[in-house]
Amino acid sequence: GKSTLLKLIDGTLTPTVGHVNIGKTVKFAVLSQRLDELEKLGRYKIKEVLSRYKPSYIVEGKEVTPGQLMERLGFESAQLMTPIRDLSGGQKRRMQLLLILLDEPNVLIMDEPGNDLDTDMLAVMEDLLDTWPGTLIVVSHDRYLLERVTDQQFALIGGKVRHLPGGVQDYLDMVEDLKNGKGLPEDKAGFAGTGGSSAKRGAQGKGSAAESLPQSTSSEGTQDSAEPKLSGKAFHEASKRVNAIERKLAKLEEQKSDLEAQMASHDPSDYEGLNKLNEQLTAVNGESDDLEAEWLELSEQLE
Repeated sequence: GKSTLLKLIDGTLTPTVGHVNIGKTVKFAVLSQRLDELEKLGRYKIKEVLSRYKPSYIVEGKEVTPGQLMERLGFESAQLMTPIRDLSGGQKRRMQLLLILLDEPNVLIMDEPGNDLDTDMLAVMEDLLDTWPGTLIVVSHDRYLLERVTDQQFALIGGKVRHLPGGVQDYLDMVEDLKNGKGLPEDKAGFAGTGGSSAKRGAQGKGSAAESLPQSTSSEGTQDSAEPKLSGKAFHEASKRVNAIERKLAKLEEQKSDLEAQMASHDPSDYEGLNKLNEQLTAVNGESDDLEAEWLELSEQLE
């Protein structure tokens, strides 16, 4: 069912009932579970494949080359001469993602993107997707991944696509209600599965997500008996912000350690150079202080 839905969204399949409107400027790309397109490039070396793309791209406001993006996804520069066919399963998945991003689509559909990736590389991929400017549609059984890289989640349930303003927990609650013989609430944000399909960018600049979890619940899906100070969508958004702050603080801590090491090894007579490093360290410390204050405030609301 997932693959059929994705093919309806990108126009590969024509629905037997209803219709799908696709904008003229939409440029789709699909990161599927299959590697057919990559297999066609098997005899070519990575360097030969990358030479087909633009010499530079803008990522997080900085100019980077395809080779630098490749290294960011866990490859080493020495692997540039490696034929595509000699890559491992996980490396092929990462190369598949890299080539898709280099094509610069404005709508990226990802079908179980976590397959064949270890935990560290999954984190790298998530960070890269955070900075990707287009619309992102993810179908996955991985609750953490969905809520990590997308702003909105939807569920296929009760014959309709339903919006989940409270995240995956809303889906688990709906399934539990159905299990107990209760009906589903009216969902003004949802739309019938036989009608048009759309995905819009969220307020945070990331994409929308399609959720396709199995029709069952688990102990992880139950809520604590104590009522949180925030609930529903507000609680979900605050939780996402807390997680984002924690990741940013970890990166700032690395920058701080690096700057301190540079200052310790710097020429003590180079006052200008030391001053610049100190200014950068002060800025990092200031940003960390602001984020820590926000983290504390949000954490109190989530308790």
